[in-house]
Amino acid sequence: MVIPLGCQSTQPPQWYTDNNNVKNTKYIYALGEGRSLSAAKIAAISDINSQLWTQVDSSFSMNDVYRKINENSAYHESVNRKVNAKSAQVTFTGVEYVESDKNDFSYYVKARIEREKVKSQLLLGVGEIESVAKSKIENLAHQDKLTWWLDNQGIENKRKDLYVHLAILASLDNDYKYEIKYLPKLVDEISEVKSGLLLLIRQDKKDRKSANFVSEKLSGEGIATTKKLSRRTTHVLDMESEYRRGIVGDAYITTKLTNLIVKDKSGKVLSRNEVISTGNSLTNYYLSQEGAERHFSELLEEAGIWNAFGL
Repeated sequence: MVIPLGCQSTQPPQWYTDNNNVKNTKYIYALGEGRSLSAAKIAAISDINSQLWTQVDSSFSMNDVYRKINENSAYHESVNRKVNAKSAQVTFTGVEYVESDKNDFSYYVKARIEREKVKSQLLLGVGEIESVAKSKIENLAHQDKLTWWLDNQGIENKRKDLYVHLAILASLDNDYKYEIKYLPKLVDEISEVKSGLLLLIRQDKKDRKSANFVSEKLSGEGIATTKKLSRRTTHVLDMESEYRRGIVGDAYITTKLTNLIVKDKSGKVLSRNEVISTGNSLTNYYLSQEGAERHFSELLEEAGIWNAFGL
């Protein structure tokens, strides 16, 4: 006995195949397909972004947009990186889903959003980026410079967001004039503050290896260090270590307890953290202490220098 099987529906709906490139001056139309309705909607949002980026270009030079928004200022900077259109996604609200359907394998949707809504949301995003930048600049007058710089290290992402917003806006309205002043100023302030930081490292005699490692890690972050107090010193790192020794079986064990204390120049404690490292040797305490020093370096490497400081 043969049981007939029902035919599976694999064809997309007619409106999906017929309207792949809808041209409209008021709306941006997009299509999405996915294994679920939510996945299809996400794909449609991605299609909206793709269409906007097609108007901009598959990849655009940030220098071009940067010059446009700063053409009347004395602020200049060479920005060589490019924004990858595939990864530069903007989330929009007000998307309408005017069609939806499914077959045995996929869900399909047609979405649309008003071009003016896209522009207004992009302008709102630009305004928020500028507002945050202004607030951060104002905070500098009331906050320690080291902690302020650490709080603002992620500025490159904000700058990329700004360029993405402005590039899409420029494609929608070539005549629109942008007055951007706070984010460029914030970038300047961050660079200036960083270049002015000088950290004095004070350590016990036994901690020279650990201190040298800390100095190397800070140098890798672009932070200058010194072993002598000077008028340029802005902060102090005190490394207070205690070494505990013991024998377990045939092994010589050294446990190193290191307090890392960061202070501003006036002596105010900004952070404090203890790092406990250990080393062992079958020969002597000298080698087990070296092991504890290496373990200390490994712990800082794993945690990250600023987390290790408790900042």
